[in-house]
Amino acid sequence: MQIEQAPLHCSRLSLSLQSDSINVMEEATGTDINTLEILHPEVWSLAIRISSGNLSYAIHSRMEDNSLVYGNITLTENATGIKEIETAIYDNRFFLYEYERRTILLESPHFLIVPDEFSAENRQEECERYYRYLYPDDKYIIRTDHIDNSAVTMAYGISQELDSFLRRTFDNPPIMHSLTPIVQFFKKRDSFGSTNKMYAYLYNGTVEILGIRSNKIVFANFFKFTEINDAFYYIMNVWHTIGFDCANDEMHILGEKQYRKTLLAELRRYIRNVIQSIFPAQLLRLGKNAMNAPFDLIILPLCE
Repeated sequence: MQIEQAPLHCSRLSLSLQSDSINVMEEATGTDINTLEILHPEVWSLAIRISSGNLSYAIHSRMEDNSLVYGNITLTENATGIKEIETAIYDNRFFLYEYERRTILLESPHFLIVPDEFSAENRQEECERYYRYLYPDDKYIIRTDHIDNSAVTMAYGISQELDSFLRRTFDNPPIMHSLTPIVQFFKKRDSFGSTNKMYAYLYNGTVEILGIRSNKIVFANFFKFTEINDAFYYIMNVWHTIGFDCANDEMHILGEKQYRKTLLAELRRYIRNVIQSIFPAQLLRLGKNAMNAPFDLIILPLCE
């Protein structure tokens, strides 16, 4: 979903982070990926997120506690073609093990969300029609993720070259839009409450924002930022655009610690109910650093 950049009823603040390196996620597990050996990959899962300038990954075993390994490989910003992605994959042999599960998230800027009432009978055909209307000059192939618990379908574009490489290299893995697991997870969690909620997930200079009103998805999008005050602006802009109430509705923040600490304090100046989202207890068995790992990559088993 796209939004107009409506004016905010608050000033843009000059916020600061405790770290200057906001575009690089350091390897936090102490594992050298160049020497990583996995003896029984058939009980391990690999998740990869491909975004502009970054390839992030997380791997873990369903049989062993404290098995999580995650990290980030920096790519050239706005690189064309898939050469760098191919090199990143082939230069790190652990990507090529025969994992039990391999899932790819794609941060495609060309996407839309189609409610089931507009596409229920011929979902793929209708989603493609809406997509072509929104992006008439787009040359990508169209993939869709139907999100059952939300009664919506995510339609997004992916280049034929990248799609073919991923399916060939990883044996036809599930490929989904990067917003899909966030929508799945928080819509599932939201089903237990009645309050309108917004979720903001921050990682690698990106903020993904999800809005849920009356148990329905009313907004989902992601924005790039280089300074934390820009992320603050996007969050508040969406909040006002979809008409959430600063006194009664809830704002949930999650993601990298350097972002969370600053935003929690500033958002509480404008919104009464600002909450640091609770980390799922089921994921703590992955390792002591699980809370610092890419959230969208490690929640995939909880989205099923």
